Amino acid sequence: MRRVRILAFGVILAFVTATGAAAQTVSSTTGAINGRVTDESGAALPGVSITIGSPAMQGSRTAVTGTDGTFRIPAVPPGTYRVTYELTGFGTVVREGVVVGLGFTATLNSEMKVASLQETVTVTGASPVVDVTSTTSATSYSQERLAALPNARDFWTILASAPAIQLSRIDVAGSAAGTQTGYSAYDTKSDQHRPMVEGIVNTENTGAAGFYYDYGAIDEVSINAGGNTAEMPWAGVWSNFIAKSGGNAYHGKLYADYQNSSIQARNIDDSFTALCPGGRCGNLVPSDLNRMESYHDANADIGGYLKKDKLWWYFSARDQNIKSLLPNFPVKAFETGLRNFTGKATYAVNQNNKLTGYAQGGRKLQPNRMDTFAVGALSARHNEADSTWRQQYWGHTYKSGWDSVVNDKIFFELRGGQFGYIWPNYRYTETPAFQDIGNFLVRGGNRDGWFNILRRNQVLGSVSYFKEGWGGSHNFKVGGEWFRETGTFIRGDGGKGNVPGDVLHILNNNAPAQVYLFKTPSKSENGLRTDGFFAQDTYQVGGRLTFNIGLRYDKYHTFKPEQEGPPVGKFNTTQVKFAAVDNVVTFNAFAPRIGVVYDLTGAGKTVLKFNYGNFWWNPGTAISQDTNDNSPDWFEQYGWADVNGSGLWERGEEGVLITRRGGLGSAALDPNLKEQYTREVATFFEHELMPGFAVHLGYVYRSIGNLNVLVNVNRPLSAYNVPTTIRDPGIDGILGNADDGPNIPGFNLEPARLVPGFPVLNTRTNLPGISEFHTLEYSATKRQSGAWSLSASGSIRLNRDNDNGYFGNNLRSLQAPSTQNDFINTDEGRYNFSTWTFKLNGSYQAKWNIVFTPALRVQSGQPFGRTFQAGTANGINYGSQRILTEPIDSRRQDNIVVLDTRIEKRFKMVKGTQLSLFSDIYNITNSDAASNMAWGSGSSFLLPSTIIGPRIARFGLKYDW
Repeated sequence: MRRVRILAFGVILAFVTATGAAAQTVSSTTGAINGRVTDESGAALPGVSITIGSPAMQGSRTAVTGTDGTFRIPAVPPGTYRVTYELTGFGTVVREGVVVGLGFTATLNSEMKVASLQETVTVTGASPVVDVTSTTSATSYSQERLAALPNARDFWTILASAPAIQLSRIDVAGSAAGTQTGYSAYDTKSDQHRPMVEGIVNTENTGAAGFYYDYGAIDEVSINAGGNTAEMPWAGVWSNFIAKSGGNAYHGKLYADYQNSSIQARNIDDSFTALCPGGRCGNLVPSDLNRMESYHDANADIGGYLKKDKLWWYFSARDQNIKSLLPNFPVKAFETGLRNFTGKATYAVNQNNKLTGYAQGGRKLQPNRMDTFAVGALSARHNEADSTWRQQYWGHTYKSGWDSVVNDKIFFELRGGQFGYIWPNYRYTETPAFQDIGNFLVRGGNRDGWFNILRRNQVLGSVSYFKEGWGGSHNFKVGGEWFRETGTFIRGDGGKGNVPGDVLHILNNNAPAQVYLFKTPSKSENGLRTDGFFAQDTYQVGGRLTFNIGLRYDKYHTFKPEQEGPPVGKFNTTQVKFAAVDNVVTFNAFAPRIGVVYDLTGAGKTVLKFNYGNFWWNPGTAISQDTNDNSPDWFEQYGWADVNGSGLWERGEEGVLITRRGGLGSAALDPNLKEQYTREVATFFEHELMPGFAVHLGYVYRSIGNLNVLVNVNRPLSAYNVPTTIRDPGIDGILGNADDGPNIPGFNLEPARLVPGFPVLNTRTNLPGISEFHTLEYSATKRQSGAWSLSASGSIRLNRDNDNGYFGNNLRSLQAPSTQNDFINTDEGRYNFSTWTFKLNGSYQAKWNIVFTPALRVQSGQPFGRTFQAGTANGINYGSQRILTEPIDSRRQDNIVVLDTRIEKRFKMVKGTQLSLFSDIYNITNSDAASNMAWGSGSSFLLPSTIIGPRIARFGLKYDW
């Protein structure tokens, strides 16, 4: 074993790999217990034997206090612990019910009394709720809390209850289940997030959750919104999921719930026929358009041991099906089917060494996926199922890991694994494709032979070393991570073309506007290798002041394998081969992190925290993809005037070339490209108001710079210098009537850049602009004790933002201004507005084993201003331009207020088993808020694309044995 440890230590120092949670005695899958033991006079007690035990742990762990009376027990699995203090001549002290959450360090300072006779003092209900070593803003959810919440049992419904986090889609009773939902905290970016499962990074691209998790297999979740140390490379939300682990007794759970359309209300009036695309509702009526047709979720797991305290195993399976009706798809139920299989094995080599193996696979089937090439799923409006496409998806993650406590001063962890998926989509019809960027109506065939294939191989690990002296107590941690990520993108595989005939017609409020001519089939391959390193010291001075000083280095190295472009075809005269490029661009990013924690009273109950951090953005495979002459989509985009009035594009009807993707010389990289960054300053106040009850206040400032975009550099911002008058068609989107708005001063592109043959050069570069965000937040959390628990939080965020749109509504083509007209009705290109949230959930245990679990979610509507798509008729000479006619805070989408509750009756059964029957009631007030609506002039202006679901009941049961 010693040789293996030495080898592993060498591997870690070579790769220096790691991630984890806040304090350095914890990892991404564990917590920790620390503390100090004194006698009645306050003098330190060395030599005290500390023993911890829990059903969550294989065997027990021990530690001995040092000369200063302190002890540390790292890498503690989340659970509830019994901590025993023993020293000859002193009475034994036992602390019951010590809760260790994921990423949480429980600091247990205890006093021992001299005993003339052997005696034991048992202390209960004194589990700390303030982490005096961590600088982060984190929220943990145990499996018990997760099981009690009335929700759709997925990743996003957990986020929906977490402080400071805002979501772009509001789930009611599972209405959004099975669909990735954008989320953000402390800024507006649904990007740079880091969801981890069993310590393996599951981020899809650079922000999404990767796949749909087995909720019933989750043991604990930690959501870190900000204030992260050098262990976290990126600026987004850091979420850690760990799975259940078997145990020294066989146990399992059966879960099932069900709902259908007969047990729900209606919150849309049938006179609201405008909800139906083109006024057609098919076989439905408007009041049906946001209801659940059916929902079921079946989940079963089992765990146990092959050898007690030595080898544990666990397995879980889940089947979930959601059929919901949507205002932008009034054709039939929008169906999503999800399946998961999860397995985990834990082997204790000895008391201080643990090996873990884990794997989860997930399938998603969505027969009518609604996003299109030009219009996103939140906005696209479909009259028929044929304009949607069929999604089939398999995702997986697996790992093997090793945790080792070498001695009372050294702890290391090492894990390796893979996250990946294969995602194909297929269309239903060969009818010509039309997508309207004015009213968002789509018809005809969608895309086909469309595959995204992602693989991320990874190795992660860390070494922690404890050192007393040097002016205090030091906890050094070094580590890092190695990733090799590849993305393969296939379009039009099988000879059917990207869209039917490889021609996509773009309309603007039913009028011909643009045409895309695709070259297929295409296959683009891109890659990223990441080498990440960090060093960190948690330095405690005098027992009340803790410094968390760290430095992070990440090397992002993008590459392109050898590949070839589309074959000769309808719009392609030559097939081109592309040589491998081993180094497209390399970023060497150094990022300092500084955190300070001050215990105001010395009792571990009231702390002030301060953080500063610089976070460089993970580029993913996007830079390689954007600068790849063999792009995923090969096309030429032209202005289109339907000269002969046929309603279909015909050769010769192309107008101005707007942009081109694919082909030699079509993509480039700015040699001076800088990596995008986020800088954060955060301060938090945390206080234990009473045993088990903590309050939190915080302020977070963020700035984002080096805005990194793909832009045609042959049309620079300075080239939009010809004054013009832009005609506003008004709310109806039709020029030349009394509804027209006032003319808007604007700029056209200089004519020399519009001549036929003027080259398009798409270049990855930086555009000027700084985004700034200010967030004030508060929360109150009470652990379950007595009859009740509580979690309440609220935040308000002031945004000074650069972006290209919100909630599926486009404002401009890039996140930073790229034409002079992008500055209209902005603050020098920034969108200024505020948003806020309030969340409340808890539980109350009444008589007769009845438990009530209410949950309230309140989220402000997204501010917006009316826009219109300007073209030649509006005075624009360079294709098209989205124009903001008023400041973005002129209007606001509906505020969302959703009140849910669960009523659960528990029956104690034989041999410690329990049966629970429950009923969930969602949207109790039957709110009809529109969570998203159209901002663009035309027939769809202010028309909701999503209205939250009506009041609905769900029934279910749980059987624990």
